[in-house]
Amino acid sequence: MSDPAPEAATAAADPPPERVPVLIVGGSIVGASAALFLAARGVTPVLVEKHAAVSTRLRAKLFYPRTMEAYRSVGADQDVYAVQHRLPPADHAAVVASLAGPELRRWRLPAAEDFSSVSPCPSAFVKQADLEKVVRAHAHAAGADLRFGHRLVELRRHDEHVVARIRGADGSTYTVAADYLLAADGNGSAVRESLGIGRSGTEVIAHVMEIGFEADIRKMLDGRRLALAFTGPPEHAHLSWNTAQDHGTVSVTYDPALDDPATFDVQRCRGIVSRALGLPPSHFTLTGRRPWQMGGWVADSYRVGRVFLLGDAVHVTPPTGGFGANTGIQDAWNLTTKLVSVRRGHADPRLLEDYGPERRAVGRITVEQALVRARDRARVPIEDRPLLSEAAVAIGYRYPMPGDDPAAADLPVAGEPDRWRGEPGTRLPHLPLGGQDGPGSTLDLVRDGRYLLLAGPEGRPWVQAARRLDPHGTFLDATLLPGQIASAATRPADACGIGDHGALLVRPDHVIAWRAPDAAPDTLSALGAAVRRALGADHPTAR
Repeated sequence: MSDPAPEAATAAADPPPERVPVLIVGGSIVGASAALFLAARGVTPVLVEKHAAVSTRLRAKLFYPRTMEAYRSVGADQDVYAVQHRLPPADHAAVVASLAGPELRRWRLPAAEDFSSVSPCPSAFVKQADLEKVVRAHAHAAGADLRFGHRLVELRRHDEHVVARIRGADGSTYTVAADYLLAADGNGSAVRESLGIGRSGTEVIAHVMEIGFEADIRKMLDGRRLALAFTGPPEHAHLSWNTAQDHGTVSVTYDPALDDPATFDVQRCRGIVSRALGLPPSHFTLTGRRPWQMGGWVADSYRVGRVFLLGDAVHVTPPTGGFGANTGIQDAWNLTTKLVSVRRGHADPRLLEDYGPERRAVGRITVEQALVRARDRARVPIEDRPLLSEAAVAIGYRYPMPGDDPAAADLPVAGEPDRWRGEPGTRLPHLPLGGQDGPGSTLDLVRDGRYLLLAGPEGRPWVQAARRLDPHGTFLDATLLPGQIASAATRPADACGIGDHGALLVRPDHVIAWRAPDAAPDTLSALGAAVRRALGADHPTAR
């Protein structure tokens, strides 16, 4: 892709470019989620995706509570759960002699644990293709312009916008000028490569041969609640299947120095699948094979000018832990809330500079934790690191924040969700609020892309200060915590790390931007400074 410094003159024969606020390149789950999060908040993006339809490949199949909280905020969560409720329960994994044979060991997937004490949302166990259909439908209904079968062929960057040449489904080309471009175009990201962004980590920890099959495995799985399975030595195969339980994949690792991928012919693949399923070859059909490389790396930068990268374009994790898609969706959630605030004119564009440092810190620890979990499948040494729980990695991470509490330097990047007490950079603690016609969780108090001033039960001066800063509630909501919640073991103010007279400032992505443990001599000045910093107006680059 060309990327000249000066703006090239548009050819006289070319029509003027279509002008849009945000162009998204890549329409899989991360790009589609970004489109939904933007459109639901009144920013209409154009999304281009080179494939004409949702991929039928087996990819992610579990989505953690923090991901579902993002969908809850835009009204898409219940449709996702509705898909899950139509399916047989599948929330365990097992080591098996073969899928038809005895189980040697079984465990409940960590994502299936009861998270009701820390989140209003359980995990969702649905295949990525089904989730994409739900997200795309909601994005389209919210006004997003989704263009499938359209491919980015050229990108030019300028100070105030980017210009993209797109090839449409009919082969013709057209030009789009966008204020911002979001690249969610996968681990081989052409946008990342065109920008010359490097990667840090382990490019290849194992070579994998994925073999597809068709077979009716419903009777084998009936009542077993299995989402996936593994066989023991010598092949250590990984088995996965679709929710209809009529086709799936068997994956094995191999050493390309000793084993040419070409040797995985029909006969060899049939034998691998037969042993993994415990079925004779006459009971299944091979549907193909695909070699791929398992790795774990993070891009050296998440942004160049007005181009932002997210999802697999900036981090790749082994499938262990099920972190990959969830991390990409959280990239989209973080970035789009910032873009909405900037597009509405509430935030300074310098706010966007925080996206890379925040999400790259999370990307690094997520990749590290996925690599530790993949050590038994790796063909290269994996650095030994303390193993964090899946809940800590997927839910309990913390962003580095300007103006952190003095003790923040000693805080971990990720911790168990219930250990946090309103520390800046952590997610607002979930506290049940009853529901019915009102909010069911403290997270539901964060609405429509606005910030939230959440004060203790005696913190009315903070609420009054918020109303003075934003008399019409255009970007800042304000409310008091109840003194006590019958169903909560901890007083709400204590759970948020504030006294009855303290307050929190919460970002639209549920992240705590600032905390006042108690009353302040001048609430208006204290809150005003916090709001300016949270909106990027007092960003370090401004000084």
